Amino acid sequence: MTVSDTARPAKWGGTTAFQNPLLRTILRYGVSTVGPIAVSGAHFIASLIFLRALPAREFGLFSFVMVVVSFGMSAAGALIVVPITQAIVSGNAATRPICFKANWLVSVLFAVLLFAALAASGAPPLQAGVLGIYGAVFAWRWFARNMAYVDGRVAAAIASDLCYSLLLIASLGALFFVGRLSFATGSETMLVAALLALLPFGRTFFRAQFAALSTARLSDYLPVFRDVSGWALAGVILTEVTVNAHAYLVTFISGPGAFALLALGTLLMRPAALVQSALPDLERPAMARAIAAGDFAGLARIGRHFTWGLGAAWVGTIALAAGVLVFFPGLVLKKGYDLHDVWTVAVISSFIVAIRALRTPPAVLMQAAGAFKEMVGIGIWSGLVAVVATLALLLAFGPIASLGGIVAGELIILIWIRRMAQSWRIRQEAGAHA
Repeated sequence: MTVSDTARPAKWGGTTAFQNPLLRTILRYGVSTVGPIAVSGAHFIASLIFLRALPAREFGLFSFVMVVVSFGMSAAGALIVVPITQAIVSGNAATRPICFKANWLVSVLFAVLLFAALAASGAPPLQAGVLGIYGAVFAWRWFARNMAYVDGRVAAAIASDLCYSLLLIASLGALFFVGRLSFATGSETMLVAALLALLPFGRTFFRAQFAALSTARLSDYLPVFRDVSGWALAGVILTEVTVNAHAYLVTFISGPGAFALLALGTLLMRPAALVQSALPDLERPAMARAIAAGDFAGLARIGRHFTWGLGAAWVGTIALAAGVLVFFPGLVLKKGYDLHDVWTVAVISSFIVAIRALRTPPAVLMQAAGAFKEMVGIGIWSGLVAVVATLALLLAFGPIASLGGIVAGELIILIWIRRMAQSWRIRQEAGAHA
């Protein structure tokens, strides 16, 4: 059996549900993206609620939290999930409990770092602490849903996403309508929703997490960090510099209020952005299994379907954003925001998201292949270009122009990662036929 066979739909009544490859792809991604789409929709609605209820500065802080939390999710994936995925290829069962214990440390460190970043941005200390814990819990939840994908427990991941989304929307909506929504109550609501969304993963998962505290040793994680996750983390950090240099530079130099405009434009691209964050969790294990089985035809098929899924998310997001700005601009605009500026940011952001849709499948392929050291080199150059260009454009022309630096960094990643993936495929296929 090839790896791609494991991704086929179940048979109903003795016949395969869908024979058409495109329909199989739609079914597979349709089920897998229900949760991420729900979370994306919840964050979109939450952002609109915060936009209407909070001053620009506090809305900018909330948007900055979303940027940093997204980084925390990626960092947790690199430090914890990637080694476990690599163990699928190597067959090393000892990696799992070691990474489970390391997950506790990663969560605590992330809470501290997010608290420090928010405090430096001017957030009240109490709310900075609450949001720091929220970031750690959300990253831990993301780790749990990644493990659910690895273990074939997709229903648990979807249930967690839906639980978080419904709780967040219902709670923030209720606070908004009774006039009790503030930066403080909103922060507390987000934390409670993230905590309750851990419940669908069940007792077995939590038992394994707590058991790792006593059975695994953090010292055993050091070789894992040295060989795999350290390089993966370096890649995540450098990618974060490339992708979100504008968020950090604009927030710390021009203030959260200035970042609010960029956040308002990029908010419209959030559905596609979240799908781009979620689908790798589904495809990375599938690619790792294909590599282990030497199934290069299945690997190519996964990559092709991966690209189709990301492209469909991008098209849908563009249609949604255009519809909102043309027919319902009042949803995203209030005093202090110019429609022309929002359109400009949205167009630039859509171009950035399109580039990411093209470079994500080959990047995930290289992660599944364990080429983390090679990818660090790409990140160094793209990050350097992004930071220098973003800072220069910000100081010379203002926050909106700073997005041009992100475009430059993304293009470097796209060109280099596609070349790297193509070279890797040629070498692997040549070795298989030798």
